[in-house]
Amino acid sequence: MVRHLSPVVTKAVAALVFGCALLALPARANAQTQPAPSGGLGQGFGDKGQLVISGEDFLGFDKVNHAGWTLTVKPALDYFLLPAISLGAVVTYIKQSGDASAVLVSPRVGYNLNVTDNLGAWLKIGFAYEHSSVGNASSSATFLTAYLPIMFHIVPHLFVGIGPYYNLKVSGTANSGYGFSSLVGGWF
Repeated sequence: MVRHLSPVVTKAVAALVFGCALLALPARANAQTQPAPSGGLGQGFGDKGQLVISGEDFLGFDKVNHAGWTLTVKPALDYFLLPAISLGAVVTYIKQSGDASAVLVSPRVGYNLNVTDNLGAWLKIGFAYEHSSVGNASSSATFLTAYLPIMFHIVPHLFVGIGPYYNLKVSGTANSGYGFSSLVGGWF
């Protein structure tokens, strides 16, 4: 007695035999050509040897009705010693109406983490020394600082960001502070 297979089983067996034959045949592998690198994640931000110039809190000017004004300038300079590891400083100058002023100097270390081509985070930890004066009176304070801006790389070598900061008073007459701060900068 001859047994016939159903058409579905016949097709399945034929496909299996054909598939195994294709796997057994020798094949030549060709490497795909890769596009030229665009600098990687973060458009290359955070590579060893990069110099970053930025302005934290950009440039600020505040005026309150029936009160004084405040001008703040906060430039920063950072250098990537190793991939993603930076060393830098920020200097802050604050001038208020009348004769009140303050200067802060803050060395810091940083760690950059690029998440996508345009998005990353750059943790910066350091300490700050503040000297402030009003008229003939002056005071000073020391802080431990932490700042974590989430950065958006607009185009290669240009970024903006915003993130939380915390300044913990270690000594002096000032108070600890926290909030959000913005930055804009470029690197080369």
